[in-house]
Amino acid sequence: MTPRATYRLQLTPSFGFRDAAAIVPYLAELGVSHVYLSPVLQAAHGSTHGYDVVDHETVSVELGGEEAFADLCATAKQHGLGVLLDIVPNHMSIAGSGNRWWNDVLENGPASFYSAFFDVDWSNADLRVLLPVLGERYGRALANGTLGVVRERDAYFVRAGEQRFPLSPRTLGPLIRRAGESIDHAELSYIGEALSQLPASHERDPSARRRRHRHKAVLLARLAELAKGDAIDAVLAETSADVTQLDALLEQQNYRLAHWSVAGAELGYRRFFDISSLVGLRVEEPDVLAASHARIAGWLRDGSIDGVRVDHIDGLRDPDAYATQLRTLAGTDAWIVVEKILAAGEALPAVWPVDGTTGYEFADDMTRLLVDPAGEAALTAAFVAYVDVPWQPDIDRRIARREVLSDALHSELSRLTDLAAKACATSPACRDYTRAEIETALAEILSGYRVYRTYLGSSERSSDRAIIANAAAKARELRPDLDGDLVAFLVDALSFELRDSDELARVAQQTTGPIVAKGDEDTLAYRAVRLCARCEVGSDIATFASEPDTVHSALASRAPRSLLATSTHDTKRSEDVRARLAVISELPDRWAMVTQAWGERCQPHWGDTSRDRLFEYSMWQVLVGAHPLSRERAQRYAEKATREARTRTSWRRPDDVYESARRHWLDAVFADRTLLDEIATFADLLAPHAERNSLAQLAIKLCAPGVPDFYQGTELGAFALVDPDNREPVDYALRTAMLRDPDRASDLDRAKLLVTRRVLALRKRSPEIFAGAYAPLAAIGPHAHRVFAFTRGDSLVCIVPRLGVFADGWRDTLLALPPGAWRNALTDRPYEGGPALRDIWAEHPVAVLCR
Repeated sequence: MTPRATYRLQLTPSFGFRDAAAIVPYLAELGVSHVYLSPVLQAAHGSTHGYDVVDHETVSVELGGEEAFADLCATAKQHGLGVLLDIVPNHMSIAGSGNRWWNDVLENGPASFYSAFFDVDWSNADLRVLLPVLGERYGRALANGTLGVVRERDAYFVRAGEQRFPLSPRTLGPLIRRAGESIDHAELSYIGEALSQLPASHERDPSARRRRHRHKAVLLARLAELAKGDAIDAVLAETSADVTQLDALLEQQNYRLAHWSVAGAELGYRRFFDISSLVGLRVEEPDVLAASHARIAGWLRDGSIDGVRVDHIDGLRDPDAYATQLRTLAGTDAWIVVEKILAAGEALPAVWPVDGTTGYEFADDMTRLLVDPAGEAALTAAFVAYVDVPWQPDIDRRIARREVLSDALHSELSRLTDLAAKACATSPACRDYTRAEIETALAEILSGYRVYRTYLGSSERSSDRAIIANAAAKARELRPDLDGDLVAFLVDALSFELRDSDELARVAQQTTGPIVAKGDEDTLAYRAVRLCARCEVGSDIATFASEPDTVHSALASRAPRSLLATSTHDTKRSEDVRARLAVISELPDRWAMVTQAWGERCQPHWGDTSRDRLFEYSMWQVLVGAHPLSRERAQRYAEKATREARTRTSWRRPDDVYESARRHWLDAVFADRTLLDEIATFADLLAPHAERNSLAQLAIKLCAPGVPDFYQGTELGAFALVDPDNREPVDYALRTAMLRDPDRASDLDRAKLLVTRRVLALRKRSPEIFAGAYAPLAAIGPHAHRVFAFTRGDSLVCIVPRLGVFADGWRDTLLALPPGAWRNALTDRPYEGGPALRDIWAEHPVAVLCR
């Protein structure tokens, strides 16, 4: 099915397959072509998003199970809709006990048949996996009874509070033998002895591994049949009560339990960003790819789904090979889009046989188009005056990334340093550099990439080598103390130009994405809050705005089946919040005046705690941009924003005194009715211009090359903040009623629904006119620079406003239409020649004209 538009649904246990099927008629009436689903495979218990898959063979029970998923796909087909499915090839969850593959690795170590499925570093001396899962230090947990060994339904576990971890069968053997001896039971003693003699967990010989698993299964089955649980439980209890015995037993497991904070410094497996409960998958291995994609490939083959959205492709060891293998699995007609953040001037690797991206770059294009370049200097000055720090985004970006590498991602840096030290040891010129020197040089280089990652190793890209070289040159410029020979050696190693350094280069390529994401999106975006509309996923915060020509060029180059997103489950502020905040760029002096007044008014609310000016400046924007905002939502956002910024508190080390003061400050803001009225007044001042912005980006999304994507609920006004705020339940009964009776909707809701429904109907009725070549269309007159217009071939014209605060009724501004007669798809009014913009926008502030 040719994609026309997608509607993204975030499935949760409270909105599962049956609920999604129930709104399919509404989605069909709205006019989309595809239901776009978040991950559907079995996720960890309690998951609210599905990206923490524990079982690739099973459809999520919490979402409704196999039958309900099949019914949803069938219902979509019955209503003429396809299904685009989000898949997660990069990682799996190891939280809880639901991941059968991982449990087998913990039980059997390298001897597990699944040991190669996960990106585990088995090179440590004792061949154990570090598990940073304890809420207290290991010694305390050992002494106070948090740790122990237990039998539950004839299975044996290490107990760590409420958590359970498999007990190695070889280490179970001596305990079973002791139980047999305690009751003089020869067979029980024999089973214990036999378990003790199983092939070791470090055994890699295939025949020995098979023997281990075969004998283990027989022995444990017979052990269950003997029903000698009382004797065994007594030995387990005795072992748990003896700290020395218990410690000795735990030291023999295939994993090492540790306090959660240890993950920041050392970790034996690749994880997703800094989330230690998500372990990297090695989909570069054919059997791993086959096992993890079997259900997905089956659904593509039988037509249950039409395509896939690939989550975090940059985390994979070899994205080039994966994209090729996925295309082979999916078939030539399947629709494949990848979650990939593209930096300015960056394109998807040409060798990837995919249809495009998930559209972050389009959202960025739209915001940059709606922000007034003329307001940059004044807003920069307003930010500096309020926050009392210099505006230096490039320096602050590097600082944020270095902080991430020294804290949340330090275990990843340590792993890279180990690999780099080994590479240095092979070179006479570099073998005497210290580990500290190597770590510092690596961190400085990796903090300077202008893109999320490079893709060397499987295909040759000179541009990727230049990215690494430029990052190194910048590092030396900022840090003249870095040794030039060492930096040059590391550049060659990271560029796959040295023998025996491929592992360093590949691991580095998998690590730079998390460095950029954690540094830029999850740190700098909450610090460099000059204009929060520009603090988004995939945005370059240093870039304030773009002129129309730049955006025209970007839209013209967009792939026809790439998604065009304006809001996603990851955006920090949804599309209409950004549209409203963009208006501030046209009123920077007024903004500076009101925020200074608000800040002075509320300064006493901090009490004895020093004032957090950065948080205040961000919060004023949130209160205006998301108005009306409840106290509860505001407090939830404030906690996330300040912990992500990590200037006064953090997720890893929350400052209770500061956080109490912050909550008090915000409560006091909400208690000040006069202040709230002033905030509402300012939001109302922005509102009409913001609504034009909202409709402008919507119309462009519907008409530009690509496939428009609607995040759940955003067909109406969307004023959500960062997750979990943007994943709240959506009122589809209300939307259905508004779709059928638009008079029930507010002005913005009614306008968004009208534009969406009319243009999607046109896309369905006449798809050929949306396949035409993209070309800019220039306006004429005093406000020509405030008009953004383009044609698609010779049959479609899209005309939207920008920077409309001082448009003065669009006085004497005309648009020279291509020759012929035109009709406005939103109003059915005809036009010809060079109509005035005030006439074209008389009923709606955007227009979509058809020949």
